[in-house]
Amino acid sequence: MKLLDRHVARTFVFTLIGAMVAIVIIFIVLDLTENMSRYIDQQAPAVAVALNYLYYVPEIVVLTLPVAMLLASLATIGGMARDNELIALKASGVSAYRLITTLAMIALVVTGLSFLVGEILSPRANEARRMVRNEYVDKRGPISRTETINRALDLGGGQVLFVKRYNAEEQQGLDITLAYSDGIEVERLLQASRMRWSGEANTWDLENVTERSWLDGTESYRKMASLAVDLPAVTPAELAARSKEPEEMAYAELREYVARGRARGRPVVRAEVDMHTKVAFPFANFIIVLFGASLAAVRRRSGLAVGFTVSLLICFVYYIVMRTGQAMGYNGDLEPWLAAWIGNFLFGGLSLHFLWRARF
Repeated sequence: MKLLDRHVARTFVFTLIGAMVAIVIIFIVLDLTENMSRYIDQQAPAVAVALNYLYYVPEIVVLTLPVAMLLASLATIGGMARDNELIALKASGVSAYRLITTLAMIALVVTGLSFLVGEILSPRANEARRMVRNEYVDKRGPISRTETINRALDLGGGQVLFVKRYNAEEQQGLDITLAYSDGIEVERLLQASRMRWSGEANTWDLENVTERSWLDGTESYRKMASLAVDLPAVTPAELAARSKEPEEMAYAELREYVARGRARGRPVVRAEVDMHTKVAFPFANFIIVLFGASLAAVRRRSGLAVGFTVSLLICFVYYIVMRTGQAMGYNGDLEPWLAAWIGNFLFGGLSLHFLWRARF
């Protein structure tokens, strides 16, 4: 039995690696062809373009791995069915479910690796890619890791802080605006040229402050050389954190963002859906392998071209279901966890159906 397991695992892994390499190359070539004129117009250095795609590889792998997994699954089981190996196994008293078990174990390992890549490597690579594109392709200038620009923070309770530029090493910000509102209209507005962190008092010291307030329909105005404000929700670490897209954030960062947003009364439905998707999408690699193996066993005979076409079609449908679920989650039509997992539930159910029909 160990020989059979090794044969199945070797066939699956080699097919998976070959498919993944081919998909990454095709993905990069298509993107390069589409954006070549832009790189030439912006006179982007060849090294910068190469780094852009090198940093893009982890994201491509995470996004397209289910396609490669499905193709490998169909090729492995479909090839054995085409060569009548499944019939030979059944005649010798060996259940072909043993093959499914072997593929399922490999799929679980790949699922874990996919989650780790999406949690550790991909967010950092996407951040580095954005920095490269920002400097060499979009020509917006380099982004310093110790300095952030245009930070807008909703502090809850009607407080909103805007910092045009913040230096993490010096723990000071420039061009500060702090607004207090009743949820509809601004009641008080503080504008300062500089803001410094006072570690001893855990407060922010504003300099050259202009205060405007609107109470009972009357506007008041005054200037102050300095003013200490207590902002418990704003720490130097939070100001130093650059604004990130969901693909640049790990699961732990999204979870912290959701918890912080809830505490401040902010709507965080989109972030919550993205947080659950961080786990649900890698798990699709496990579901899709079971689906492909059971489908290949039911179909019995199919060529490589047919298997590749079926893989693309199935994954296309899966991505549509996943994106539809996400959109419904963003709109509040589905619970965030269900919006992220609905694709896995649907294809998991279909996998069980095909496994039952296969009758190994």
